[in-house]
Amino acid sequence: MKLPDNDTYVPILESCIIGVAAGLSAVVLSAGVSWLGALRIHLSSLASHLYVLPSFGLIGGLVAGLLVERVAPEASGSGIPQVRARLDRITMPLNFRIALVKLLGGTIALGSGLFLGREGPTVQLGASVAAPLARWLPRASQHKRQLIAAGAGAGLTAAFNAPLAGVTFVLEELLKEIKPSTIMIAVVACSVACFVVNVISPPHLRVAVNRLEPSISFGLVDVPFYLLLGVVAGLLSAVFNAGILGALNFNRLLRLPLTIRVGLAGLISGAIISVMPEAFHNYAGLRGLIIAGETQFQLVIMAFLEFYLLTLIAYGSGAPGGLFAPSLALGSALGYLIGYLEQTLMGTGSTAAFALVGMGAFFAGVARTPLTAVVITFELTTNFTLLTPLMFACVVSTAVGELVSKGGLYEHLMRWNDIHLGGPGSSNNLRTMKAKDVMHGMVEAYDSKSLLKDVLPSFGASSQRGFPVVERGNLVGVVTQTDLTKLSETESFDSTTVADIMTPHPVAVDPYDSLEEILFLFSRHKFTWLPVAHHDKLKGIILQSDVLNALFTQEQIPVTSPSSAAEESGAVKIE
Repeated sequence: MKLPDNDTYVPILESCIIGVAAGLSAVVLSAGVSWLGALRIHLSSLASHLYVLPSFGLIGGLVAGLLVERVAPEASGSGIPQVRARLDRITMPLNFRIALVKLLGGTIALGSGLFLGREGPTVQLGASVAAPLARWLPRASQHKRQLIAAGAGAGLTAAFNAPLAGVTFVLEELLKEIKPSTIMIAVVACSVACFVVNVISPPHLRVAVNRLEPSISFGLVDVPFYLLLGVVAGLLSAVFNAGILGALNFNRLLRLPLTIRVGLAGLISGAIISVMPEAFHNYAGLRGLIIAGETQFQLVIMAFLEFYLLTLIAYGSGAPGGLFAPSLALGSALGYLIGYLEQTLMGTGSTAAFALVGMGAFFAGVARTPLTAVVITFELTTNFTLLTPLMFACVVSTAVGELVSKGGLYEHLMRWNDIHLGGPGSSNNLRTMKAKDVMHGMVEAYDSKSLLKDVLPSFGASSQRGFPVVERGNLVGVVTQTDLTKLSETESFDSTTVADIMTPHPVAVDPYDSLEEILFLFSRHKFTWLPVAHHDKLKGIILQSDVLNALFTQEQIPVTSPSSAAEESGAVKIE
């Protein structure tokens, strides 16, 4: 398909194929995990769970670890850092071999009782299916990055039955861009994946809140406690991120083969679960009890500590699995406790509402993607009453987490995997360097009352295609070669002023705007230069070449001296 405003080809059919593949993969993974999990619980009811659960975890961990270690080591962990690296143009394999191992290994690991999420395997699954398809399908190569990201988003969609969350994840976390073609490709892939999941099997992660509606509320008295929830979620999410990295470093120091590490993780996880109350043997059931408020706060505290410990054990071993679901589970327990605190102190509040908001708040603090956290939690709950406190808590959690520790978990995981995006031309330089670092501070500018006949020589003598226009030092417009075409044949250069033909209210940047924002303006609007103004006062100009050269050399370009023609015409020099 072609966009209506140009001839750019958008691979809609290819997006549909990727959505179908991601949806089918997620259905197979979900069915396999559910079947193995049910078998594990059934066997533990027939024999002593003190033996069955650790044994099941050990055998499943060994098989999953062996599969990953021998066939596709790239399939270990959540896979999201690897997908992000590939989208940032770092050489990183994504192919059907990785997809198959992620599917089988993730099914065995999660079904054996390792406390990880299905979305990690489905995200890497979707991207690994999309990468070769984008290479093989005709005319799709120009949109390869967008198709890979759409495949990852479709995988997330299929895992949670949340298409909007999949699209938001593509835009906010993976590509960090908003283009019509990107949105279209992501929407098609995610909606098709969601359709496939709903047609083949019912949603398995939808939080049933219809029976909780009477107990869910939001009032003025709840605001301080939702603020507290955001703060605590931000602090504990930073602790969670540090714990994940610590667990990975600990396993790296052990120098054990991946197969042994995952096997031991399964054994230890099974042993911990076996000594817990029976309700703890089924993770999904336990989360449902927490959200419904059908358990005591002492057990919720125990559940939070268990979720945290089991996640560190499982993910630190390198087992194939994601961190979205554990983050949501931890958040639900944390939210319940804050809601219980309000009930104890004020006699008001809803533990169900706080548990649901806590899911999003904790995940926002972990990944530092508040919009994705809001959307995914809202799609899981479909409750508009929760939307305002959810947005509030997610923003607070993200801000607090960023104050405690810079960067989200997946950025830290990329660095832990020796995937570095630093160096000249990197996004870090884009964000940290400002317009003032590369702009031309001494520039040619014209007063709005200047006669056009005095300005024309400057266009002929300068390679610059336009000049700022000022009134008492304030930027009021720009005059370019295009503006000269506004003159009619009857008008005289002798009486026409710059104000008569200039473009008023020009686009301008502030000296403290980042080069990332400015580069977007250059790319989006095809500018070659822009005026730099602060509080309407002209400070200089910035050229597109200045930004590009500064990104790769990190040196300012020498300011060219004004042309002699400009000096003779009475151009104003801004210093």
